[in-house]
Amino acid sequence: MMYQKERGTLMELMTRNIYSQSITCRTGMQMTLEEDINVADNKPDIDKIIKLQGNVLMGQITPENDRITLKGELLFSLLYLTGDDLRPVHNMQGKLPFEETMNMEGLRPENEVLYHFEIEDLQPGLINSRKFSIRAILSIKCCQEEQEEIAAGTDIISSLEDRAETDSSETPSGLYCLYDDFSLTRLSSQKKDVFRIRDQVILPKGKPNIDTILYYEMDTGNLQHRPVEGGIRFSGDLKLFVLYLPENEERKLEFLDMELPFDDVMGFEECTEEMIPDIELLFTNKLLELRPDEDGENRILEAELNLNFRIRFYENEHFKYLRDAYSTSCTLNLETRPVTARRLLMKNQSMLRIADHIKISDPSLQILQICNATGTVNIDEQTIVEDGIELEGIVEIDVLCITEDDDMPLSLAKGTLPFTHTIEIKGISPEDEYELDAGISQINVMMLDGEEIEAKVTLNLCALCFTHSTENIITGIEELPPDMEQLQAMPGVIGYIAEKSGSLWDIAKSCHTTVEDIMKLNGLEKDHINAGDRILLVKQMDGI
Repeated sequence: MMYQKERGTLMELMTRNIYSQSITCRTGMQMTLEEDINVADNKPDIDKIIKLQGNVLMGQITPENDRITLKGELLFSLLYLTGDDLRPVHNMQGKLPFEETMNMEGLRPENEVLYHFEIEDLQPGLINSRKFSIRAILSIKCCQEEQEEIAAGTDIISSLEDRAETDSSETPSGLYCLYDDFSLTRLSSQKKDVFRIRDQVILPKGKPNIDTILYYEMDTGNLQHRPVEGGIRFSGDLKLFVLYLPENEERKLEFLDMELPFDDVMGFEECTEEMIPDIELLFTNKLLELRPDEDGENRILEAELNLNFRIRFYENEHFKYLRDAYSTSCTLNLETRPVTARRLLMKNQSMLRIADHIKISDPSLQILQICNATGTVNIDEQTIVEDGIELEGIVEIDVLCITEDDDMPLSLAKGTLPFTHTIEIKGISPEDEYELDAGISQINVMMLDGEEIEAKVTLNLCALCFTHSTENIITGIEELPPDMEQLQAMPGVIGYIAEKSGSLWDIAKSCHTTVEDIMKLNGLEKDHINAGDRILLVKQMDGI
């Protein structure tokens, strides 16, 4: 509260700009892709499908009024066995284009649409030796946000103040202000960018030269990121698995399974260490090239993995705003509007370790060696509970093995590891919103015997939770002459009995007095009153 005696001043509202961010519309759906694919003419027949991997590549996004059209491609790579060739293992790659239109009531085409794709299921089927099928279930989520700039009142000062000669702000005569704290989390900057991981692999001495690359997988492990001054620091491991035929006469399958550490900074000029990052992986592009070494032998692999991110940075803002005001020397009308503030409740990044045993699907095959393990995380249920988000899901594991059978040199063991976990977020409520990112940080597998594999998986679970609060913001003031008729009708001294507990502010405002005068007159030490308390009020008229 501020009070000074100065007659004849006019009032000016001091403001600062704040940004109110809200989700205007959202939608989600599942899309099923089913297609029969003929084996390419230059590829041999399929006897057995070993493994299918896929990756969604977004294309054109067309927002219209109340709906959106999305175009993209499902890129696939099929690993299979054949008996019609000198080498039994082959790979076939291709793509399935898709187009989907979704209704989004309230969508505005001039604003950006945020989207997220996940492959929930991807299954191959063998129709005959020259044809196979692919069935994929894609989960699509889209939303549109709106950010509004609002001039929020922070103080009222005298508009006759000569600011050229003084840096202090003067309070007009008879003016009383009530202030409160305002907290929000503001979206400060955002962009889409690509983080490129490049590395060169030279075959270890014990490995023969590469004749033909049959199949490869490339991904990241232990991916970490944090804001630094002028950029984002990414670190982790580039996981590379290559299945190939060697140049030697035996031409038995060889593989390379490596983890290559990386640590680099992606430039982002607006970034500071205090910012709160929200980094979402949209899709990846990968490239592997075989190159000869200085002796002309095919022993060098050039690997490149491009991670396409949507990057958003938030900043917490705390300031005092003008909650209420009145004057004992004039009639002061306040223009107000409700503003919903979005505030970060918590960002929680946790690790979950799970383990289980996986049965070999065909125990008649004698496993020589495990060469590669991959997995996907599927969250089946997510529920807001007291102080947390409860998750139920599964991790689907594919373990690629080399067998003793030259005609069937590869086998795939599949397993499902269920899990439950609660991400701790104190104070979360069902009305709050959150973003969840679940990924696999590490997979370790070990043969127990000829029929069973032990799998240990480390999950990286990250939740970004926002809460909302609505405050009435003062956006304008109007200073009018005092209502003399009303003031004259009001008694000079009032005996007041409190009906409920609360602050003295509302009493002082309605009875044309001040909190300080009430406290002084009634010998109160606090500006608070309890139900049933009796106090004496004296009308005050400044400058009238």
